Amino acid sequence: MPRHILQASPDSEQFTSLIATLAQELKSDSGASQPLILEKFVKATGIRNVSVVWEAWKAVPEDARGDVILAAYETSEGKEYADTILVAEGYTSLEAANLGMLPYRVSVKPDKAGPFSRANLNVAFKAEATATVLGSKAKELRYARREDAEAAAKRLNTLLPGSVWVVSEQTEPPDE
Repeated sequence: MPRHILQASPDSEQFTSLIATLAQELKSDSGASQPLILEKFVKATGIRNVSVVWEAWKAVPEDARGDVILAAYETSEGKEYADTILVAEGYTSLEAANLGMLPYRVSVKPDKAGPFSRANLNVAFKAEATATVLGSKAKELRYARREDAEAAAKRLNTLLPGSVWVVSEQTEPPDE
C-alpha cells in the first residue's frame, strides 16, 4: 500500500488570524473563558503536550488545528519553546467535554439549596456558565481543573449565601 504524508498548512488568511489571536492570548492572558489552553509539561523529558479548547476550531479542519497551535506558540514564545511541544491538539468545547477533558462538575447540593427560588439558582448558574468554556448555554458547570471548579463553587456559595455548591469528578460527558 502506498504511503502518503498529508500536511495541513496554516498559511491561509483564516489561519493567520487564528494564529495571531492565539499567540496574543499566550502572551497576555485575557481572562476570557476561551481559548482554554491546557499545557502539560513532562519534567523528565522537557516535553509539553498542549490542548486548546476553543469554539474557533469549528471553522478549522481537525488536521490543521495542531499546526495553528504550534505556529501560535512559535510566534508568542519562540521556536525553541514551540519545539518542546510533542502533541498539539485543538478541540471545540463540546469535543473536549465528550473526551472527558472537563471532568470537574459544580452543582448545587439538592438538600442544601437554601431559601432560594429555582429562578435565583438559575440566574446564578447562568452567570457562572458564561465564564466557563462551555458558555452560557451549558446545562452543567464543567471545568478542566479542580482548582477552577472549587473557585466557581466558592463564587456561587458567596453569590447565594445559604446555598451549598459542591465539586464532583465526573467520568461521563456533560448533559447536552
